[in-house]
Amino acid sequence: MKASRHTLRRGQDDLEERNDMTKGKVAIIESDERIVGLLRESFEAAGFQVETASTGEEGLILCQQFFPQVALINTNLPNGDGFWVCRELRATTRTRHIHTILLACSLDRQLRIAALETGADDFITIPFDSDEVTLRVRNALRRAATNNLIDPVTGLPGRQLIQTRLRDLLGEEGWALLGLAVRHLGPFEEVHGFLAAQEVLRSVARALAEESVRWGNPDDFVGHSGGGRFVVVTDVERAEPLAEGLVTRFQKEVQAHYTFREREQGYILVSEGDRERRMPLMCLEVRRILASDGPFYDIRSLTEALG
Repeated sequence: MKASRHTLRRGQDDLEERNDMTKGKVAIIESDERIVGLLRESFEAAGFQVETASTGEEGLILCQQFFPQVALINTNLPNGDGFWVCRELRATTRTRHIHTILLACSLDRQLRIAALETGADDFITIPFDSDEVTLRVRNALRRAATNNLIDPVTGLPGRQLIQTRLRDLLGEEGWALLGLAVRHLGPFEEVHGFLAAQEVLRSVARALAEESVRWGNPDDFVGHSGGGRFVVVTDVERAEPLAEGLVTRFQKEVQAHYTFREREQGYILVSEGDRERRMPLMCLEVRRILASDGPFYDIRSLTEALG
């Protein structure tokens, strides 16, 4: 039985709505549980994914591993105040793209200047209107997506920030550039759907964040150039263990995205008219370029070397 045009349109609307619900990762760095509760309730109702931390040090680690697009940070925190957190985020390659909003009970002229000097993008006084804060966060997310700064699915730096980082590499030494590609993602999406494919990309982003902390350093750059392609900039000595750790982890975790039967048989069946074609399960391919492989004179030479 063929679906009606209305049914297809409704299904597409549902998909777009569900897809929109996955957009937006927000970190709340706040020690007051009441404020955290208010913000979390408002953000989750708007469809944002929320993670929290109650100290400055915990907040910094959270941002390095969670990759939020927006971070709300109270200026008065234990173990590193909000100004310190904001400065550290701006000083680190991995987190400098995060849109930061400082929260304070009062923001006189001196505090506003201090907030701007740390690189904060916005500031809000307490008490606040939850709806207004949510709108500010949503607008920040839309601007980032429009400018290709942040990938809306993974929350990682997007094409524009990747281009900027690659351009910086041309004048640096001792770096390693990893190009990662999720192979056979297309057939998986064809069988299991768009949302399932997005979840695969988010799982890769989580693995990149956690493994780069494990094998790399806080200043490693991790980006998502689109589709199943990612890039990592790290040190030469960390590149090999990081690449091996990512491949091993992907091979283990990717199994959860398939059915029991697909895992057992080792392939999926993709419909082609009245026939079905066997396609391999997804795998992670990693290519590595070192600064010593150069010289590289422009971004094109770097990207061509990655293949």
